[in-house]
This record gives sequence, C-alpha cells and structure tokens, in this order.
Amino acid sequence: MRVITFIRRYGLFGLATVAMTFIVVVPLAIVVLQGFISPVRGNWQLTLSHVTLVLTRWPYWAALFNTFVIGLGATAIACAAGIPMAWLFARTNLPGKGLLEKLATIPIFIPPFVGAVAWILLAAPRIGAFNYPFRALMGLEMLNVYTLTGISWVIGIYLAPYVMMIVGAALRSMDPSLEEAAQVSGLSRFRTAVTVTLPLVAPAILSGAVLAFIITIGLFGTPVVIGWARQLYFITSRIYLASQEVPPAFGIMAVLAIYLIVLSLLATMLQRWLIKGRSFVTVSGKGFRARPIVLGRSRWFAAGFVWLYCFFTIVAPVIVLIGAAFSTFTWSGRFTMENFEYLWTSQDVRITLQNSLLIALIAATVSTILGIVISWTTQRTTIPNRQILEYLAVLPVSVPGIAFGVGVALFWLRMPIAIYGTIWIIVLAFIGRFTGYAVRSISSSIVQVHPELEESARIAGYGWIRTFTRITLPLIRPSIVASWMLLFSIFITELSMVVLLYTANTRTFSVLAFEVWNAGNFSQVASLSLLQLVVGVVVLQTVQLLWPQRNVHG
Repeated sequence: MRVITFIRRYGLFGLATVAMTFIVVVPLAIVVLQGFISPVRGNWQLTLSHVTLVLTRWPYWAALFNTFVIGLGATAIACAAGIPMAWLFARTNLPGKGLLEKLATIPIFIPPFVGAVAWILLAAPRIGAFNYPFRALMGLEMLNVYTLTGISWVIGIYLAPYVMMIVGAALRSMDPSLEEAAQVSGLSRFRTAVTVTLPLVAPAILSGAVLAFIITIGLFGTPVVIGWARQLYFITSRIYLASQEVPPAFGIMAVLAIYLIVLSLLATMLQRWLIKGRSFVTVSGKGFRARPIVLGRSRWFAAGFVWLYCFFTIVAPVIVLIGAAFSTFTWSGRFTMENFEYLWTSQDVRITLQNSLLIALIAATVSTILGIVISWTTQRTTIPNRQILEYLAVLPVSVPGIAFGVGVALFWLRMPIAIYGTIWIIVLAFIGRFTGYAVRSISSSIVQVHPELEESARIAGYGWIRTFTRITLPLIRPSIVASWMLLFSIFITELSMVVLLYTANTRTFSVLAFEVWNAGNFSQVASLSLLQLVVGVVVLQTVQLLWPQRNVHG
C-alpha cells in the first residue's frame, strides 16, 4: 500500500524530472564537455586545442563581433518599436487600438527566414523595391540590407512584438494612480511616461530586451540569408560551417556554442544587476481601474506610427513576396505560374511540408502537456524540491537554439538508441528547448485559479485527476491553447536547430527553402515562403475556431 501511495504521489514528478534531465541537462552538459575533450588513440582526453584554435583565429573573433553588434542593434530596434506600442495599447485612447494590437502581434508568426527574403527584395542595392524611387530620381541606391545595420533592422522589427507583449502586460497590471499624481503635479503626458511609467516597468523592459538579445544571437536564418551575400559571418553561421566539415568539427562547434551561452548568461546577469535592490511594487491590495490617457490630436500620429510598423513588417513583405513569386526571376517583368505549380507538383515540397507539420504538431502537443504537468506539480503539490522541475524546464530559455542543437546532436550521436537521423531527434530538441515557454504561461494561469475551487471539488468526492480535468483544466484552457499556438508557430518555422539535426529523410520545409535560396532561385523561395506563411496561419486559425479564446472567470 505504501509503495502504491508513493508512486501515486511522486511517480509523475519523478518521470518528468528524469525526462527533463535527459532532454535538457545532459545536452547542455555535453556542449560544455565537448569543447574541452578530444579523441587521442581511441580515448577521450582533456584538451584546450579547440579553445585555442577559436581564440587565435581572426574569423571567429569577427563572427563574435558581428554577433554582438546585431544583438545590440536588433534589441535596440525591438525596444524602440515595442515599448511605445505597449504604452499606446495599454494606457492610451489610441483609435482602433483593438485591431492595431492584433495586427502588431502578427509579425511573431512570420518566419524569420521569410522576413529576411522579403527584405532582400525590398532593400537590396540592385533589386530592392524601396531603392527604385531613389535610383529613378537621384541615380542612387540609398538602402542596403546587406549590412550589420540592415540585418539588425530586419531582426529587430520582427522581435518588437515580444517586447510589446511583455511590457504591455506589466503596464496593464500597474496602478495608474502614480501617473495621475504626476499629471496633477504638472507633468506633461510625455514626461509622465518617461519619468514615471517607464522606470516602474523597468523589469519588464529589461526582460523583453534580454529575450530579444538572446533570440537575435541564436538566429541562423536571417543572418545567413542576408549576411552571406557580403561575407558577413556570425557565430551561428560559423557553427553551421563547422558542421559541414568532413568529419564535422564538433570541438569548434561546442566552443562557439559556449560563446553564445556565455553571452546569454551575461545578458541575464546584467538584467538582474540593474534591478537588484530596487523596488518596483506598484500593485497593492486596493482595487483600481485604469483610465486611458487622452492623447488629443497626437493620437492620429501615434496610430500612424503603428500602421507604419505594420506596413514594414506585414504589408510590404507580403506584397513583394507575391510579386517575386509570380515573376520568372526576380523583377524580370515577365510573369508566370511556374513557381506556384512547383508547390503542387514537387515531391520535395510535399514531403518536407509533411515532415514540418508532423514534427510541429507532435512537439507542440508534447511540450504543452509537459508544461501542464510541470506547472501543476510545482504550483499545486507539496512535493519537496518540486521547484527543480520548473528550473529544469526554463533553463534552456536563456540558451540560443543553435547552441542547444549542438548539445542534442552530440548526445544522440553517442547513444545506442537509433534516434539520430529520424524526426524524433528534432522533436526531442524542440521539446527540450521550448517547454519552458509553456511552463511560464501555464504556471501564471494556475496561480490565478484560487485553490478553494479545487478543494471544494475534493470535498465533494472528486479525485485529483477528476478535479484537474473538470475544474482546473477548463479554467486554464486559454493559456494552454495560447501556449500551443505559440509553440507551433515557432516549430513550423524553426531553422537554427533543424539545420544541425536533419538528414536527407527528415528535411523540413524551412530547410528546403534554405536550400532553394542557396541555389539562388529567389522567385521560388518567395513562393515557398508564401506557402509556409499560409499553412501556419490556416493551422492557427483552425485551432482558434475549435478552441476559441473566451474569458473564463473562476
């Protein structure tokens, strides 16, 4: 009886802990270990040769410099666009802000690779559509996306919604009486926002900035697509090049992955240092109702700012992709349906799309279920040391994807289980890297559900499983659906990890688009990008129709 009770109490916790250890801790540990070992006469020995090689070669220093520059640049651009939009949506009477907020969130679901291809067609020196007016009027090519500034711009504008959502959530939960007191004291709306509002939501701003920085330095698709044309290499592209050597330079890959991990940890430590010892408490036990700040005539200028952002991230890229997809080759002036016929007749397209959908559906579902288990265990049980599970789940959040992919590849290459070379290694990599996203979202929803609802069900004779499925699960369903949708949108477009883990039989749609781009067929890449975008939107809209996001009050 005691054994059964022990299993019922600790079994789920134990299984989840073992699973997270294998898919999170071990790959990260192997990345670090691989950077300092080398095979000598069939035996592994400690060595500094990989570190020495990376530290003494200028190309690796250049890659580190370029990575750091675009990390800072993209973060600055994401904050410059995301923070004002968060304030406008959460605090002001912006006209049409319900529609505008939904539109401003859409860039999250546009694959980075797609955005990169679109902006090459918009701002490349010779073929960029935005350069046509300058060339016609002045004979100059004013815009050049093939620069560190151009790459930072493309990445930053597509990361702005992440900053917007994080800062917006903090603004909506902040007591507005502090702003009202500032305005009563004579401060203008602008000075109130700069001197009162923004400092109080500094933790959220720093969280959004650190997230944008970590995502940027770990991106593969955008820096490679834009940077390779001018031989601008980054840490992620150097990792990819090392993986293409025969045999693969695993030691170099590991050291470069450690570079990314160290940069991410330094960014996180800087964030914590900046807010250490300061109080940002603005929510008390007193109820409050936020009154929107009246912008006056400037509200139309503010709305124009948001519409301009949507034009640069959604409208212009989609229009230019459609135009390129209908062209025989980029801006040839001759139109054809061949690129769309290719989508329906190519076996490559069909197989890679099937692989992408299967991987994304399985990984998103398992990650969400695991997120539910970990969130419920940490928030609703009294198991000792249960917080370990949450720490394990969120650990990879601060690790760039390609660095985590290196660990996954090195781990499963040495395992006797035949997972490497199948879709399952990609699925496991996705689950290990991104389950923390689901845990953070679902945990915050469980915390909002008062335990007395579950306690009442238990008193009425419900077991814990029935209590969870009949009471808790319906109340947290919106966050579960939102988590699944976010994970699916990431998985269907992910390239950074997949490029290290795929084989000829497990190519995904993103890999196919990357290969077609590498062959120089921009018109075909445009049609593939449109198909990828349409498939992602259709799946997400279907999920929203099946499980609409209603407000549930407990």
